[in-house]
Amino acid sequence: MKNLNWLLILALSVASLGCSVFPIKAVVKDNHFRLENFKRDKGPKREFIYLMCFHKKPIRWAEPKQYLSGEHDLWVKARISKRGVPLSRKEAFVNFKVNLESGKSYMLNREIEGKRIKLWIQEVETGLGVSETLYADLKRPKITEYNLRKKQCESGSI
Repeated sequence: MKNLNWLLILALSVASLGCSVFPIKAVVKDNHFRLENFKRDKGPKREFIYLMCFHKKPIRWAEPKQYLSGEHDLWVKARISKRGVPLSRKEAFVNFKVNLESGKSYMLNREIEGKRIKLWIQEVETGLGVSETLYADLKRPKITEYNLRKKQCESGSI
């Protein structure tokens, strides 16, 4: 009987832990939209496309966040590098002026074409683009660019 109780507890624990690995659909708050950054870090190339600003200050790559819906001026940073290759990092910056609707989830997406990158914002569910497609050159990062990025973030809406 004692072994049966332990077996039952073990089975329930495994079942509850197994359910926790399924993706849970994010609930978007009223009058908000959700924005997901792009991340591909498996394989030889590492790609991070993310919203560059939060509270009008430069930030690094972050998990999805929710923001007030409406008209936005968004600064986006693309950071591409080759795994294990020092000094291979390239960056590009674009500025989207876009109207993002309440209750929807959006994601950043990209296509790399040689030394240029094509960036856009799309709906997560439908895959439809909601912004214009912007092109930028992928360049080696400057050492002293913080003040420029700070000014860009201050001019943005997030």
